[in-house]
Amino acid sequence: MNNYLLNPPKVICYILKVSSEVIKEQGMCSFKMATIANRAGCSKKTLYNYFKCKEDIVVSLYIQHINDVSNCVNRIIDSDSLSNQEKIIYSMALDPMKCWAAEKDDLCMNFLGVNPHIYDLASPEFVGNLQVLFIEVKEQAQSVWKQAIAEGQLLSDKEDVLKCILLLNEIERGAVAMGQNRFLRQFGYDCDLKPTFDALCWIVKTLKWKEECHSLSYENMLKTLSPMVSKKPLLDMRHYALTMESLKESIEL
Repeated sequence: MNNYLLNPPKVICYILKVSSEVIKEQGMCSFKMATIANRAGCSKKTLYNYFKCKEDIVVSLYIQHINDVSNCVNRIIDSDSLSNQEKIIYSMALDPMKCWAAEKDDLCMNFLGVNPHIYDLASPEFVGNLQVLFIEVKEQAQSVWKQAIAEGQLLSDKEDVLKCILLLNEIERGAVAMGQNRFLRQFGYDCDLKPTFDALCWIVKTLKWKEECHSLSYENMLKTLSPMVSKKPLLDMRHYALTMESLKESIEL
């Protein structure tokens, strides 16, 4: 099975664009296929030829999101100006950065991961396509670590590296969840991405490296990733003004 949503036909791109707009207005669970067909200028029959149910559209949007992130990660991996440590950390920080820099009405693609019933209702070809994509993403992530080992830069043993990767994944997913969850942000987790970056760096530096990466910095990460995330010249890492400020006070220990 191929990742057929990597370069979809124009008609599918347009339907998904319209679907995204409709979902923003009507909600992830409440949107109507009839509304999408009407706005896309096609019949419901034509729409159902491409997507047999609402869940197919949600999974397709999720696949589209992962493809976008994966393409950006490839650009990071292929960069000759970045060290292996930078490639590892920037790759892990990209998806959280997209979430924290998102506009108010951007879709919360983390929805799919916490609603497993969608997999049961979506068509097998869409779920299968998503599974293939996750395999590709896994291989992509492995390639960064293998490159660091092959070049003699990463000297830690396999067990320590695997523990490090597990911790990095947990931080990445946690940062994505916080960035996409309005209620978490509303109750005190509304800040920039630097704490996440610092945590990623701290974990990577626990491994044994041949030499220290002196160019690794939060500012360099923003400079590298901002063009991939936003068209704005100055990236604002805050979603939008929130009314609840009570838990943003510094914690005293």
